[in-house]
Amino acid sequence: MICRFTLAVAMAAITLTGCAAHKKDEPASTSSITASAANLFKGPAEISAEDFSTGPTQVNVSHEISRTDDGSPVYVTVDGKDAGALIRGQSLQLHLPAGEHQVGGYVPTLLGFGRVTIPAVKVTTAPDKVKQVAYSTAKNKPAFTETDAKQG
Repeated sequence: MICRFTLAVAMAAITLTGCAAHKKDEPASTSSITASAANLFKGPAEISAEDFSTGPTQVNVSHEISRTDDGSPVYVTVDGKDAGALIRGQSLQLHLPAGEHQVGGYVPTLLGFGRVTIPAVKVTTAPDKVKQVAYSTAKNKPAFTETDAKQG
């Protein structure tokens, strides 16, 4: 039994060594292999709360609970930058400069091999109003929507 597994592992190693490509001016090294492996196993990005903790306007992003929601954390993005993680039933307070912003997000897939992008909603912020954005899943389709704004 052990002989079968040893033979299978040896054949897989021989087969996969032909798939490796190296640049002519770059010697084969383990650092290039680990760098490509690190890119393959990307998980959620590191969240930097400092970027969205100060600003003259406020946007509250909330996670509405629904029956079709699987409970995965949603990583909120503002203008393509990671702003924070949104857990089921919780909300996130973002402080932004005044103007138009795209509030969207993503959910990492199983084992961090990729991500499912959730389309962004356009929000125009002003210093005198607090904007409300809700994340919800309806009919197995996740979406961000702008809800009624409260006076600040």
